[in-house]
Amino acid sequence: RAAIAALPDGEWRNAVYSDGYEEPVRLEVTLTKRGDEMWVDWAGSSPESSRGINVVLNYTHAYTTYALKCALAPEVPNNEGSFRPVHVSAPPGSILNAQHPAPVGARHIIGHFLPGAIFGALAQVIPDRVMAEGAANIWNIQLTGKDDDGRLWTYVWFSTGGTGARPTSDGISAAAFPSGISGVPSEVIESLTPVVIHRRELRQDSGGAGRYRGGLGQTLEFSVRTGNPFAFSPLFDRVQFAAQGADGGQPGALARITTSTGEEFDRKGARILPGGTRVTLDLPGGGGYGDPRERDPAAVREDVLDGLVSPAAARSAYGVVSNPADREPS
Repeated sequence: RAAIAALPDGEWRNAVYSDGYEEPVRLEVTLTKRGDEMWVDWAGSSPESSRGINVVLNYTHAYTTYALKCALAPEVPNNEGSFRPVHVSAPPGSILNAQHPAPVGARHIIGHFLPGAIFGALAQVIPDRVMAEGAANIWNIQLTGKDDDGRLWTYVWFSTGGTGARPTSDGISAAAFPSGISGVPSEVIESLTPVVIHRRELRQDSGGAGRYRGGLGQTLEFSVRTGNPFAFSPLFDRVQFAAQGADGGQPGALARITTSTGEEFDRKGARILPGGTRVTLDLPGGGGYGDPRERDPAAVREDVLDGLVSPAAARSAYGVVSNPADREPS
């Protein structure tokens, strides 16, 4: 309550967009602060979807209060009383307060966007305590097929893009936020399944430029060892709407999914792919924080030398570039 009371009384609004499924999803939030209490209203958000990306109110409540606690009082012990001053609402039948029998199996796709929306509203009053938008939801990748002797196999794993930059430091690359889930090591995937990971690396230039750079996404290329067709069912987002920067920072890179057969995915859902197909996932990057021209040239130089930022992108966004060949500024 003391942390809430320290804010000026007022009302702050923000809206963010997700790719959704049939059409983009709008998530609109209004924060109203009076005394030592806060009301968070998600009115104005999109209606329920016919697909399983709907969110129930308790999930909405959880990721709303989590974001507020991160920004306002991270040191306060997590208990029922600590959330009593926060009141969360969303219209029944909206995508953030789905009613039975709306499908909700992939609720994290939308629910993980909520902290970014709240931080964008709080940036109007405490810009030095909130981060830029990040990749948001984790990518859930499910593969199903038959091995060489005809036995059915299936496997699901998670991958993550980059987090948004913070007021005092760069975003974190290939790290989940607001979920704290870890990515699965390639060796584990390959030992449990017929999947082969051909390439897994940080995605150059995917972090938004800024005084502090957004976290990088990752590129993951895989195929299946068997010659049999396999089903690929990814849950992903940010193909259409990039993570936005804060305080003059630039957006992170959009996501992209392509295959060696020339297909490019723009919508969630299962596909049957021919045996031997290679799939490439380019996960999104986080937004930058602050004016890119204010970034420490030494930090730009290190990013170029480490391969995180290309010389061309460094020159375009920051006005400086380093030569990796001689490790001296050019």
